[in-house]
Amino acid sequence: MRKLPSLSMLRVFEETCRTLSFSKAAEALFITQSAASRQIKQLEEFLGKLLFVRSHSGLALTQDAMLLLPVVRQSLDILEEGVRHVQLHNPLQHLRLQVAPTFATRWLAPRLVTLRQRNSQLQIALISEARQKYCDFDCAVRFGEWAERFGDEWLCHEQLVLVGSPLLMINGVFPPLNTQPQLHILNGDNRMDTWQRWLAAAGRTEVQEQGGLEFSTQDQVINACITGAGYAVLDKMMIRNELHSGLLVLLSPLELKSTNGYWLEIPPGKRELPRVRYFHDWLRAEIGRGEPTKVAVVNA
Repeated sequence: MRKLPSLSMLRVFEETCRTLSFSKAAEALFITQSAASRQIKQLEEFLGKLLFVRSHSGLALTQDAMLLLPVVRQSLDILEEGVRHVQLHNPLQHLRLQVAPTFATRWLAPRLVTLRQRNSQLQIALISEARQKYCDFDCAVRFGEWAERFGDEWLCHEQLVLVGSPLLMINGVFPPLNTQPQLHILNGDNRMDTWQRWLAAAGRTEVQEQGGLEFSTQDQVINACITGAGYAVLDKMMIRNELHSGLLVLLSPLELKSTNGYWLEIPPGKRELPRVRYFHDWLRAEIGRGEPTKVAVVNA
């Protein structure tokens, strides 16, 4: 026999830790305040440890409670996931993905048909905003500078390239860089330094500090560049289709490895789920694919 406290005790404990209030925990769990308080007292008696310090100003977690809380949360998440699997009758269904916006639109969305063709039972929810509860997604593809954390897995760096639309060509030649607007990606209120980095690596200085056009996402910059709004420095992986079709053209052979890139985040307790393993293996294989592209030369 396992020597474990009851599930109801653990649920009340988790909710009380979140709210630091017996009454609010009771309200969230649809029980009375006295029932919530009694469950916590029974759990403390079971453990032989005090979990909350009671005072006129409210509740505070003890050191033992802080040690127990992450274990209880992870265990309840796993239990909830297991129950959901049984309810759905298929452990491969309902893969929930949080994905960086441009990666979702430009890279992942066009490949979802292939992913589902290989496994027609896989149902996918693609969430481009990172505002959901931590336990609401199975995997997340994040963008930014790599800050390694336990369980995260690096996927790839950005490969920055200079591109333009054939619509800008005059008599078959691209005009000089300083005659066309530079298309910039914003990070908050500031421009990302992709143009500065690429031009510095190319030994050029044509950065338009005040001019150019600014956009909130790389996807918007790609769409503007296709229409001939100006030149752009973009991640080559995000524009493979446009380069292959000729909608965009490489204007230099220089590819600059950025300090930014993409990594995969898998919450604790989800890595061994069949649908997560399936997506992980598919993603790693697809990331490794690439195609050679032709390079034009911008007029000096």
